Amino acid sequence: MEANTNRPTEGTVNRELLTELYAGFNRFVTNRGGRADVVAALADDVSWTTMTSGEATEQTYTGVDDVIENVAAGLRDGADHLQALPERFTEAGETVVVEGAYVGTADGAPFDIAFVHVYELDDETIRSCRAYTDTALEQQRFAH
Repeated sequence: MEANTNRPTEGTVNRELLTELYAGFNRFVTNRGGRADVVAALADDVSWTTMTSGEATEQTYTGVDDVIENVAAGLRDGADHLQALPERFTEAGETVVVEGAYVGTADGAPFDIAFVHVYELDDETIRSCRAYTDTALEQQRFAH
């Protein structure tokens, strides 16, 4: 048997797509462009749900503009500096789970908030994401 001849290739494509999404997000939230890279990864009717705990209410954003404005720009506007660092990708067909952390500073104080993003992909675009974080810690760090 030759190496790699029977392995599916979709995982590699999905991981590359998500790696490009995080790179674009990181450029966008540091005001160095990147919006086009984020938009290119998202389906027009993308659904992005921020899953919450405690007293916070989960929010679902639908469509590219809603996701950009309320997820990416919302995080950017709450921090002095922010980067999303994906650390582990777990793939099951068109579902990809990414474990990582948001790191940076808010009001001069450093933060490191773990996240898990569960993506559903189709034709190399993101159809949906369920984003899990420590909601209480996130609210504490980003409260103004």
